[in-house]
This record gives sequence, structure tokens and C-alpha cells, in this order.
Amino acid sequence: MTMLHIHPHAEFDRFPQLLDSLAQEFGRNGILSIAERFIEAECADFHWDGRLAEMNLGAYESFDEKDEAFEIVSIIGYFHSRYYVATCVVDGERHVRWMLRLRHFESFESAEKAFLAGGG
Repeated sequence: MTMLHIHPHAEFDRFPQLLDSLAQEFGRNGILSIAERFIEAECADFHWDGRLAEMNLGAYESFDEKDEAFEIVSIIGYFHSRYYVATCVVDGERHVRWMLRLRHFESFESAEKAFLAGGG
């Protein structure tokens, strides 16, 4: 008998949900290619939304946006069946503005170690 093992963090993976919503809009033909284009265009948002934990790293000085306060935040998450650690810049309302760095990991333990060592 084959035992199906579903990873505990798989329930946080938004990739299957993305595929379903894109398939409803565009059909199933070429859906992975379409999804990759959406992910590329909205990479910071997908990873921010898929975070399992976050850690504030301090203020971010922006020379372009003088009147707005930003913060650097490290996140650990699970998206597209992989763990990741990323460093993001968020605004005062905690909306992600930029992703400065993104690293993927095969295991939670490796990602957690990188996250706890100071982020992405």
C-alpha cells in the first residue's frame, strides 16, 4: 500500500489556489506558463502572503519616498511546494512594497536556520 504524505505546511501553499483561479479565467491550456508570468510580475506579494512568520529587521531609508516610513522585514514561508526566506520592505500599513532578496530551501529546517540567522 502506498502511503500519501502531505506536508503540514502544504495547507499554507497558495499555488494550487492560484492555478484554480487562473484556470477559471483563462482555461487549463498552458496554465503553468500563465501562472509563472503572474508569479514573476507579483513575486513580492505572493511570497508576503505565503509567509509563516516574520521578523522586523529595522527601518529602511528610501530616498525616493521622503514622506513615508518603511521597515525591512525577514519572512519565512511556503509557496509552490518550497520553503523560502525573503527580505522585504513594507510600508507603515504592513503592505509589501519590495522584495530585496529571496532564497529557496528544500526543508523547513534549512529555511528556519537561515531565517533565524538574520533573514534572507
